[in-house]
Amino acid sequence: METVNSQKDIENLDKNRIEGNPIITNSTITFKGNNNILYCEGNVKLNNAKFAFEGSNSIVYLSSSMNSQYSFTLVIYNDSTFFIGREGNMSSPVNINIQENQNVIIGADCSLSSGVNIRTADIHPIYDNQTKQRINFAQSVFIGDHVWIGHLAYISRGVKIGSGAIVENNSFIPHNAKIRSNSLVVGNPAKIEKQNVFYTKEFLGYHRAEDSLNTHEYKSDVFIYEFVNKETLNMNQIDKILKELDINSRLEFIQKLFVRNKRKNRFTIN
Repeated sequence: METVNSQKDIENLDKNRIEGNPIITNSTITFKGNNNILYCEGNVKLNNAKFAFEGSNSIVYLSSSMNSQYSFTLVIYNDSTFFIGREGNMSSPVNINIQENQNVIIGADCSLSSGVNIRTADIHPIYDNQTKQRINFAQSVFIGDHVWIGHLAYISRGVKIGSGAIVENNSFIPHNAKIRSNSLVVGNPAKIEKQNVFYTKEFLGYHRAEDSLNTHEYKSDVFIYEFVNKETLNMNQIDKILKELDINSRLEFIQKLFVRNKRKNRFTIN
């Protein structure tokens, strides 16, 4: 097993690699397998983070942002991918578990509140009594750009959340659910409370009465997403390609499709 607790430890890695120059504070990265990559863009900081690469051939890609401090817990197993886009923010604790060769893709400018859990699989298989066939297969999770996931929300296997969506506090998104862009979902299991809505990342905590008056209207359409032919990506096709590529080709694919492709409507779900 290889363990990284500081920037100096990066140089001692042999069977795995960390690309970039992350600032590591009170954090631990463990590699139990081989040929894994932790890719950190320019100003990434790991603070009270815990990453466990439990298998081999997996990629974790952390994008930079003005507030690019990552303080979450991630467990990732074999042949899997985790990507989070630029200008996102998380409120600790956030727990992400990627099992059974699946992927978790989170777009740019997202807000993940404290207590959020994301999983690609259940911890044990479940079988039908009569057929003896498994019924709870693992599936990848896709979260679009500018998505707000509220406090204690649970995102289950196979969930797809379109850009601009809002997941209310304490909501459970069941497996295979598809959340439309610019919709507000609430409950357990979560259901659409309202459609055709958007949010801004303006923090309301310090607002005085006169400040709140300025939030009564927002005239821009910048956070409204729509399907655009040849711009909106096919999430199922992306998932298939990621699972077919070797680790170095996968890294190139991630950078081409998620980093350099900044088209607004890439993760729209109608």
